[in-house]
Amino acid sequence: MKNINLSYSNSPICEYIGSKIYEIVGMDVHETVLGTRNGKTVVACKDFLDVGDCLYEFDKIKVTFEPHFLDSNGNETNGVGVDLYEILMTIKDHPIFADIADVELHFWKMFVMDAWIGNPDRNNSNWGIIIKADGTKQLAPVYDNGNCLNCKWDDAKMDWVISDARAFKAEAFMGRRCIFELNEKKVNPYQLIEKREYDKCDEALEILVPEMYMKHGEIQEMIDSIPVISHTQKKFYKEMLQMRLNKVFFPVYQEIMEERSRNHNRGGMYR
Repeated sequence: MKNINLSYSNSPICEYIGSKIYEIVGMDVHETVLGTRNGKTVVACKDFLDVGDCLYEFDKIKVTFEPHFLDSNGNETNGVGVDLYEILMTIKDHPIFADIADVELHFWKMFVMDAWIGNPDRNNSNWGIIIKADGTKQLAPVYDNGNCLNCKWDDAKMDWVISDARAFKAEAFMGRRCIFELNEKKVNPYQLIEKREYDKCDEALEILVPEMYMKHGEIQEMIDSIPVISHTQKKFYKEMLQMRLNKVFFPVYQEIMEERSRNHNRGGMYR
């Protein structure tokens, strides 16, 4: 919060925009509505639980995993951290997920979307599953997106970053970190995506990037239609999304598609 002049953060607006972006690209997300209360902009988030439902966050699931946790360094841990290796091991092997489809893909789709909207805080306590009254289980809609789009920044800082190409590129993807760790270091999500070390991350990109491109105009119109944010905010949000899409997500998507095409053609040669 250094050099920031805010009476309160932009989190209500960012919760709304981030959630709407999730919705526009076709992911299941909680419903949000912007409003005004006591002279301030607020966001209302609809309760997505039915009577008898229970939200079971990932952190509560993770600490009940029976085998010993090993982090990305191979060290035994207590299971409460955000080491990416631990998280993926829990998703793949915890019996609670056995009858829920595509949990790992869901995780990576959130990872990609959070990287796009600049949400560094998809921690273990703000995603999970719903246990229905009859005992059946399903993935919870995505929720708690308010930490995206530099929600603590004021117009002056946005203006400065927009005007400095190097600073803008660093803020867009080169210098950013998310909450997840590997080898006890915070992960740069864009570099991780570019390295293509996780098949399900590639699959998430295959699904999401075409939607990002097709729906990008709709997303820009949604941002432009919000009357309570400044021209500077609108410009910053739109250009940040555009930069990440053009410089990270689409190039990696093209690489994946070219690789798929080569493998398909190679397979055809041997038939």
